Amino acid sequence: MKRRLSLAIALVADPEILILDEPTVGIDPELRQQIWQELHRLGKEGKTILLTTHVMDDAEESDSLLMIRNGVAIAQGQPDRLIKEFKVKSVEEVFLKAGRQQDAHTGND
Repeated sequence: MKRRLSLAIALVADPEILILDEPTVGIDPELRQQIWQELHRLGKEGKTILLTTHVMDDAEESDSLLMIRNGVAIAQGQPDRLIKEFKVKSVEEVFLKAGRQQDAHTGND
């Protein structure tokens, strides 16, 4: 309920840019789906939505991703394009593969 209320309060002012931090963490699947329907509707209206998340299902809902690991950008682009580029089946696998590439490049294990 707190997440739903926070989102409602943010939308009252009809902002051009919405900044959301993990808006679907800890909520049930039905409410998560409703939130994403509303976010997609707002995006189609021209609103800019900046969202941070560790939930890769949420990341797949986005139009564009910037994946950050250890403070460094490791992948950027549209989810479907990144999946093809990294030759994997999900955004989560993109993150894991890009992270391994980062480790190989920096010598971290």
